[in-house]
Amino acid sequence: MADLERGLIQFFQACLPPLVPGEYRIDVEHTIREARPEPFRTGLDFSVAGPRFTLNPADVYSVYPPANQAGAYGNTLPHIVLVRRTLPWERTLDGSAPDEKNPCPWLALLVLSPSDFPNSELPKMDIRKVQELLRPGHGIKGPDLNTTELKEYESVDDLCNTIDLPTSLFTSIVPAKADLPYLAHVRQVQTDKKETASLHTEGCFSVVLANRFPETAKGRDGGRNLAVLVSLEGLHTYLHGEAGIIREKTVRLAVLAHWSFSSQGQTTFKTLISQLDTGLLQLPPPMNTVAAEGSDDVKHAYSLGYTALTHRIRNGETTVSWYRGPLVPLFYRKLDVYRSLPCPDAALRYHYDTGLLDVSYAAAWQLGRLLALQSPLFAQTMYRTRHQERQRVYAKMEEAAQRQQYDVPGNEMSEYLAQEMGKLTNELK
Repeated sequence: MADLERGLIQFFQACLPPLVPGEYRIDVEHTIREARPEPFRTGLDFSVAGPRFTLNPADVYSVYPPANQAGAYGNTLPHIVLVRRTLPWERTLDGSAPDEKNPCPWLALLVLSPSDFPNSELPKMDIRKVQELLRPGHGIKGPDLNTTELKEYESVDDLCNTIDLPTSLFTSIVPAKADLPYLAHVRQVQTDKKETASLHTEGCFSVVLANRFPETAKGRDGGRNLAVLVSLEGLHTYLHGEAGIIREKTVRLAVLAHWSFSSQGQTTFKTLISQLDTGLLQLPPPMNTVAAEGSDDVKHAYSLGYTALTHRIRNGETTVSWYRGPLVPLFYRKLDVYRSLPCPDAALRYHYDTGLLDVSYAAAWQLGRLLALQSPLFAQTMYRTRHQERQRVYAKMEEAAQRQQYDVPGNEMSEYLAQEMGKLTNELK
């Protein structure tokens, strides 16, 4: 995939793998007519492995709504983002070769709520052997997969997460086969500014969406939903619009990933912030300052989120200075104009009431510089700019030296060179 410009996002219907999981053989034949009339033949057998009953947790990049969180998610389709862009299409529903014209994923994201069950309790995941998944026993329907067709790296004794759903519930919430292609896609994003995605240089992820909204509770409690990523391989004849009829009362599915969250209609990010206990952003003043002179100023500083820390200044002396992080227990008006500072010491502030320095902005300046230098693009651009400036100054110095050698008047050049050297010195600081 081509590089994506910053600020853009690109969607793809699907991304088929070059080779789907299975057994392969490469045969090579080489004939040298002059030396050996008989051709030389050789072959290589190999297997392409892929997830089937379990999924490596590292393959899951993120989920939404976030796991174990509460919020107003009633109008949000839950989805899961997978690291490998080909994962939803690495297998097929019936085990055949993938259809390049209309690719269909073998994964589905189901959303379960307490009202879906008679006892109003969400089902639990059970760890079972693959044998118990494929041959679950009387009254339970499992995937139509033959245990004799398992690959060499698969075994009936392997463990996997499973979930049992009532047949009526499964048939009512499982996506139709015709809808599955619309519930999975690939998206390419720019990852330069994303800390968690910095390792994924291409920025290509596969996304699987649910086909129903979560259940929302009006009260503060409740509204808990369970999202499960299941495999539909071997169940293609029992999806919506297909002829197969499940006669068993229960359907057993392989669960590749799952998480729970709560959808509460009145809970939004704004309400959470407005109800935030700002006392958590304050530290209690030291006990020895209660009766000390100027303790009121110290208490006031601690109420603003400050804390007193040991500070070693440039001349090597040690003092005590105020510091606080970006999260403060009060509202600060955003500045309209920000000054350019040459060094972190220029951001030091002096508190006349307490006679102490405030190193908060200086620490933020230093942190910003380190984050900027951490970016390869920024560091390369800055180095290239400084290198070009040095070359330009050196060229002017060479020109001035030649003028002096050949008795060419260079008073104006000397003044210009002095100015340029001053600019370069300030930039190199």
